[in-house]
Amino acid sequence: MKKITLLSLFVLSTFGFAQQQQYNLGFEPSTPSGTLSNWIPFENPNPVLSIVDNPMPNGVNTSATTKVMKVDLAQNSACYAGFINAHGALGTWRFDTSVPSNVTVSMQVNKSFVGKLGVKFVTPTNGTVIEVTTNEGLVNTVNEWVTLSWNISSLNVAEQSAPSSNDQFVIFLDFTCGGPDRTTGGTILIDNVTWNANKLTDPATCSDGIQNGSETGVDCGGTCAPCAGQEPLVAAPTPPARNAVDVVSIYSNAYANVTLSELPTTWSQLGSFTPVQIQGNDTWKMTGCEFLGMVTNYATGVDLSQMEKMHIDYWTPNSNPISVKIVNTVVGAEAVAPLGPVVSGSWQSIDVDMTAFSALANKTSITQLLIDPTAPSILFVDNFYFYKGTLNNASFEVAKVKLFPNPTKNTFTIEAKNSIQNVSVVNMLGQEVLSVTPNELSTSIDLTRFQNGVYLVKTTIDGTVSTSKVIKE
Repeated sequence: MKKITLLSLFVLSTFGFAQQQQYNLGFEPSTPSGTLSNWIPFENPNPVLSIVDNPMPNGVNTSATTKVMKVDLAQNSACYAGFINAHGALGTWRFDTSVPSNVTVSMQVNKSFVGKLGVKFVTPTNGTVIEVTTNEGLVNTVNEWVTLSWNISSLNVAEQSAPSSNDQFVIFLDFTCGGPDRTTGGTILIDNVTWNANKLTDPATCSDGIQNGSETGVDCGGTCAPCAGQEPLVAAPTPPARNAVDVVSIYSNAYANVTLSELPTTWSQLGSFTPVQIQGNDTWKMTGCEFLGMVTNYATGVDLSQMEKMHIDYWTPNSNPISVKIVNTVVGAEAVAPLGPVVSGSWQSIDVDMTAFSALANKTSITQLLIDPTAPSILFVDNFYFYKGTLNNASFEVAKVKLFPNPTKNTFTIEAKNSIQNVSVVNMLGQEVLSVTPNELSTSIDLTRFQNGVYLVKTTIDGTVSTSKVIKE
């Protein structure tokens, strides 16, 4: 939608004077809906989001210059795959079903395949206010803009009688749960999402001196710039190469991950859960985390009985001890293992021997996993997996590099057994300051023009990335 209009009026309702506002998500620049980082895709594999000029002006949306949300959905994404806004990014609101205009949600949609969309509204504590996945969202006309409308008059009665709020809107892109699996992936275009509600707060801003919305500090964090000392500026360490049969990966870019049917679970206790990227690396970010729950599947779970160790990388600015719990609901048993003394302000790579989970004798059907701080915490997690045996030595030797001298005054050399495809130097603020593509077995890197300090050196060999630290004196 090229022109954004916020219609505000005051009406007298059973709740007194309330500010009625029309919410219109048009995905235009400099608006909350038009900020791509405000939107979070889910499930595994995640849909790919982008905001683009309307690539197919036709039907009910004929402007070629309006911005739209473009979503690429894989066939094997979960039946409920979709996307959601970050907490507070759109402000907060509450529906009043006594106002006729409050019971309809509409949007313009263009799908490349036949399928059904669904909508959902969520509270700041992750409670569902309304979820509609009926045939109101069915799209039979492909590659043409149509308008969909959902009746939400069956809003959660408890939510309506209490002074609670909504601050998240969910779109299920091709809801097939309870029916046949989708037979293809494709592209979905979305524009002009509208609903009416009582506005409670404005969208979070990065300059009002208040910790609001998805912010984790005053005017920082969430959809704003990272808070000093509250977020990692560099990615978690890159895991070593391992044979596929030796790893059961829950979450890591390094290995093939198992499918999680719930992440986070509805019974998780946390302020927010957001997949983010740090230096291009996928990472889980949590605020107010008392525990994060996830479900593999309740039919057979995943088999960890042959695994020897659990690995997890975490980063936290807090000092609250952290544990991991694994649960077998098939036999009705669980076990908890602590991650040891907490070190705040830097990535911690923790390996826990599976004997720490000895309270759970049967590890063949792990259906639930929990990451559990002792008190609400800001927590970043990456490379959460279980493994056995030794490293894949062939791959390890390929990626292995020699870096010398270290420390260095100005120049250091990298040597490897295979051709070095790329070398990236990153400072401790997470900024890439140098990148070269030598395609040689040896290369020299000159840091003369850079300040003294510690740098991360990421070396790519045969597609495998290894990370080292170098000190410039």
